[in-house]
Amino acid sequence: MKKHFTYLLLLLSVLLQAEIPANYYVTTDGKNKGELKTALYNIIKNANVLEYGGGEGKTWSAFPKTDMHPDSTVWDMYSNQLYHFNGINAVSGMNIEHSLPNSWWGGTKNQAYKDLHHLNPADGTANRMKSNWTMGIVNDSVTFDNGVIKKGYSTLCGTDSLRLVWEPADEYKGDFARIYMYMVTCYEQFCTQDTWIAAYTAIQFNNSTDTYPVFRDWTANMLLEWNRQDPVSVKELNRNEEVYKIQGNRNPFIDCSLLAEYIWGNKKDDIFSAGIIGTKPYISTPATGKQYPFSDVTIGKTASIDIPILGYRLTQPVKLELQGTTYGKFTLSTSSISAQNVMQGSKFTVSYYSEKLTTDTILLNITSLELADTIQLILTAKTNDTFKLLDTKITKNSFTINWNPSFDALYYKVSVFTLKNIGEKGNVVKIDEDFTSTPNLPKGWTKSSTGVDVSQYGEVKLASGSNPGSITTPSIAFLGDSATISVRAKSYNASDKSPVVIITCGNTEIASFSTSINYQTFTTKIYTKDFTNENIIFSAQAGKRIVIDSVKIVSYEGIETPVLLEDYPKTETGYSHLVDNLEEEHTYYFTVQPQGGSNTTIYGPITVYTSATDLTHTYPNLISWQKENNKIYLKNINIGDKIMLVDLSGKILYKQKTSQKEIQIPLNNTGCYILVVNSDYVKILNYN
Repeated sequence: MKKHFTYLLLLLSVLLQAEIPANYYVTTDGKNKGELKTALYNIIKNANVLEYGGGEGKTWSAFPKTDMHPDSTVWDMYSNQLYHFNGINAVSGMNIEHSLPNSWWGGTKNQAYKDLHHLNPADGTANRMKSNWTMGIVNDSVTFDNGVIKKGYSTLCGTDSLRLVWEPADEYKGDFARIYMYMVTCYEQFCTQDTWIAAYTAIQFNNSTDTYPVFRDWTANMLLEWNRQDPVSVKELNRNEEVYKIQGNRNPFIDCSLLAEYIWGNKKDDIFSAGIIGTKPYISTPATGKQYPFSDVTIGKTASIDIPILGYRLTQPVKLELQGTTYGKFTLSTSSISAQNVMQGSKFTVSYYSEKLTTDTILLNITSLELADTIQLILTAKTNDTFKLLDTKITKNSFTINWNPSFDALYYKVSVFTLKNIGEKGNVVKIDEDFTSTPNLPKGWTKSSTGVDVSQYGEVKLASGSNPGSITTPSIAFLGDSATISVRAKSYNASDKSPVVIITCGNTEIASFSTSINYQTFTTKIYTKDFTNENIIFSAQAGKRIVIDSVKIVSYEGIETPVLLEDYPKTETGYSHLVDNLEEEHTYYFTVQPQGGSNTTIYGPITVYTSATDLTHTYPNLISWQKENNKIYLKNINIGDKIMLVDLSGKILYKQKTSQKEIQIPLNNTGCYILVVNSDYVKILNYN
């Protein structure tokens, strides 16, 4: 670039006045390659562009601010011809030139067509010679040379054949490189929309809809070299500021030319820090608003986390301060970090201690006399108790519950249950709604964005004259083989032709009913063995409006219910409890709840099956299993293992000595099953 001493004052003026907005590039932190390019795209993609042409509020009205020499002549990067501005009107003999040809995206007069970041005043003759040719290095058969740009052939375009290219002057090569980088970043969506026209861009761009890298290798290498050899000039700094004032977006490759290296160049495998951009003191890590949770915090024990800190251009120390009602449970390893340590990259430690089962959230403020804003971090600590259920020793008519003590419990409440109505099935109501909660849908219900009217009269209208409509139930756990769905509905108006209420489960339409002007109750039965947790959808088509008054869904499934054993719950001051005088080959449940301390969580229920042989209920998953196509698949079995599967009524469903490491057991009903291996390992399978 031109390094004239006469521009020194202009340079100082720009540096004093220009200021990248605080946090403008904050979302680029920690990124590289295509992810960094896309982060820049999201920052700069929207611009308030001027109308193209001459006159008030148009392109030529901006050029006196963006492209004027100190002597008030037009700054033309395409020729040495001397031109004077004509107010805000077009200059005779000059054109508005698209540095990146608009024909490359079909000439559509969109934002890119009017974007000042790549529009420049250009000598008309030079502009016509440049045309829409590829930008490159001319090294064969020059056909045009006006001392600023030249046109000719190149053997350096990544192909074996000569290519016609145009080449800017050395002092402007960095300018054009940064313009090209800006254009493929600001208009990244042109790739995904397949807007770039291959007939023009195939030499320079990859023929792909990928947003990265866009440039062919030879283009990227050339632009990177130009970006290095021709650093950002005063002209570019001034131009970037003026365009930003007009359009509201910046060329990031002028603000920080190193960005190109992190996207396409020799730093693309490194992580970019937003603190590199700008002139003000800046902390890039940690970012304000970041959450730091303490994990696996045990009551009565200290937990700690290390927080890294990195900054730029600091001369003053950084202060750390805790803020919040429970800040006393947190401790900082230091309250101040020197500027030198922050810039070298350092870390500090936050510790937490609590003697209560609780969740504490506070703020950590990072400040400095040099920082414009406070960096505020969120610290969260959730304590866990020392209480833990251990292996349960099981005999044919008893079992012993064991646990680790709770941190501050005085005693423990033990509850033991048996099952009522074992093996019996009956009707279980899942949904029974008459919409009396209108004008809002009941809790858990949702509706489509259009075509639904929830009235105040206890009914819901589905569909309108032009839009379909639907309502959806909360998720329903079907634990049996079948269910019955009843809906009371009618046509909204006699003018609606053949209104139908459509019932869908998952992605399957299970029923549809034609309605009349009077209410009717429609009922359908579904087989739920292929469904687990599902939503039922009631819908109507546009122009076929219906009104729903009530919905009832009943599932036919097991109705076993837990019942407390006589004399339970019981109080236990130790860390184990014997439950005896039980029936053999029977199913029981138990829960344990610490009492008198900060933890009152109910642990369980845990299922126990009293076998004829003494068993140890082991919690680790020694055998893996999965449900598929109404079968249980067991894996990681040792050949020769004795496998038994029992339902909650005590019925043996499968009993076999295995001859392979994987087996499958057919099952017709959902629910809990007990897997027994070699009479000494029990595993509960929740087959829902």
